[in-house]
Amino acid sequence: MKLKNKIHIWTTLLMLVILLVLMTVIYFSFSRLTYSSEVTQLRTEASVVVTKLNETSTEDPRTVLRGYVPVNGSIQVNRNGNELIPTIQDPSVQTELPADLPEASGTIQVEDELFVYVTTPVIWTDGEVANLTIAQSMREVTGNLQTLRLVLITVTVLAMIPVVISSIVLGRIITKPITDLTNTMTRIQRNGKFEKLQTAGETNDEIGQMGQTFNEMMALLEENYTKQEEFVSNASHELKTPLTVIGSYAKLLQRQGMRDEKIAGEGLTAIRNETDRMKALIEQLLHIARQSESQLEYSKVNIVEVLEQTTAALTTSYNREFLLQTSEPDLFVTTDLAKLKQLLYILLDNARKYSSDRIEVVAKNEGRTLIQIRDYGIGIPKESLPFIFERFYRVDKARSRETGGSGLGLSLARQLADSLGIELEIESIEQMGTTVSIIFSSDFNVGAVQSSQEGL
Repeated sequence: MKLKNKIHIWTTLLMLVILLVLMTVIYFSFSRLTYSSEVTQLRTEASVVVTKLNETSTEDPRTVLRGYVPVNGSIQVNRNGNELIPTIQDPSVQTELPADLPEASGTIQVEDELFVYVTTPVIWTDGEVANLTIAQSMREVTGNLQTLRLVLITVTVLAMIPVVISSIVLGRIITKPITDLTNTMTRIQRNGKFEKLQTAGETNDEIGQMGQTFNEMMALLEENYTKQEEFVSNASHELKTPLTVIGSYAKLLQRQGMRDEKIAGEGLTAIRNETDRMKALIEQLLHIARQSESQLEYSKVNIVEVLEQTTAALTTSYNREFLLQTSEPDLFVTTDLAKLKQLLYILLDNARKYSSDRIEVVAKNEGRTLIQIRDYGIGIPKESLPFIFERFYRVDKARSRETGGSGLGLSLARQLADSLGIELEIESIEQMGTTVSIIFSSDFNVGAVQSSQEGL
């Protein structure tokens, strides 16, 4: 069953039950009140009759009682179930109440006709106590109650008409955005194209928020899908070039390389270089893929010691000058040590590739802990600075091929920095050098310390 049909049925049934309960309460309250008022009225009349009989004890009591017979009613006098006088009743009443009544007052059904009655003691002419019973037919009240029932049923039926209409309209209003969402998702599955819901302005209700969330999700999926296509295209292109070079030199070696040592040496060198380059590219791709799945392990780290170890390792490996300058002997931050080292290696290696001069590494505290990696190389053009963190982006492709760059290093560095809550800032002037600033957020580190302590 569709949701709008469920809304229509359940809202209609609920309103019908509410109306029926309300009408039932009204009907029984009115009938009870009516019967109670009739009994009270008869009780008053019975008191008047008893008083009159006491005042006119010398007269025939039947004469007095005839003057107090209710309209559509009767009067009886009995003792121990025996009538002391014949029942006196209105000519319109054709039935006679039994001599023994269950209670002193109330209602009784006699031959399909409802009566209210009151029984009260009275001193009869012989000086003994007798029971005086005054009864009155409820035919007029019954007729009024039937009219009331008809009115209540009519009102219920008439009230259900707008209820049914409103429940149908409500069901359509609620389910229309859901139907639009379903249709849009069906078209996306069928056509493979990202679509957004047409929203009529901004609304703060749940339906409007659902539409906005869906549109935001579609925008994010479309953006990620576009990035994925670009990533696959760029990766294919980057892998295609070294494979082409390897294939070309392999064919050259097959044709004449074995007979010419110079060509063989050139071919093997090229194949090895391109293989190393492709291996580095694949490793960087794997790093990026694993980065989103890896868990962070926070600890308190002295970044001065980390920088000393990192610069010493790079100095030994590449026989280059890495100068470390610190304002304090110890600078502590709370971060993931392995990922921080990976970030430093990427940035320092990048500085080494594009600079033949010394590389300076500065660690200091200016309200926030700061690491600056400064080289005096060829620099980065101003127009390229906004794009250097994009995957496979390279300022000069020919220059990057000479240095072995693939355009993934800074992208991975940005991803590592974001996961660690670190800001990266790059300042560069062409032919003068580049400065990369690693800024540790104090708020992030405090939260990380708390998380680490809770884990312990």
